[in-house]
Amino acid sequence: MHRSVFTFSAAALALVAVTLPPAWAASDATALKSKAGKSTPQMIAEGATPIPFALQDLDGKTVKLSDYLGKKAVLLGFWSFFCAPCREEMPVLDELGKKFGPQGLEIVTVNLDGPKLEKAVRKYMEGGAYSFRVLWEEVEGTTYKTADAYGVLGTPSVILISKAGKVSWTHAGREETPVLEAEIRKALGGK
Repeated sequence: MHRSVFTFSAAALALVAVTLPPAWAASDATALKSKAGKSTPQMIAEGATPIPFALQDLDGKTVKLSDYLGKKAVLLGFWSFFCAPCREEMPVLDELGKKFGPQGLEIVTVNLDGPKLEKAVRKYMEGGAYSFRVLWEEVEGTTYKTADAYGVLGTPSVILISKAGKVSWTHAGREETPVLEAEIRKALGGK
């Protein structure tokens, strides 16, 4: 039973990736299966107050966004194990965390596949020796609790929250490292 669900999910994600509108394909984002075909993609607005959440990490510990707000800048990354651009971005996120962590950046990623893929996600994370936290998204039916609240329509997606506790930048798809670094510096309060 699990194998057929896994095969269907992988096939559905592959189909969505192939049928993306040109604008999404150009940004190297993979559409979320529950959001494919929805019009007017829009993530949370820059300057908005981040939406609180509490999710479990790979070790079952609860991580709350409120633990970081006003204390650190937070790079919130949404990703899927099946998303090739996401896997390409992971080493970049890890390097950014190492470079800007001492200045007050916290990297937190939200995996949209759920605990049913725990072994694959854990093996992937250990294989890359990534140092940032991975949280499990909560899914209710076809609703992604956190990703939908933030307006995430594809993966990878990044939401950057400044030290001041406001959304400072959003992006769907892969982004060049110099652009990410510039936005992180702004979120940290530097130039």
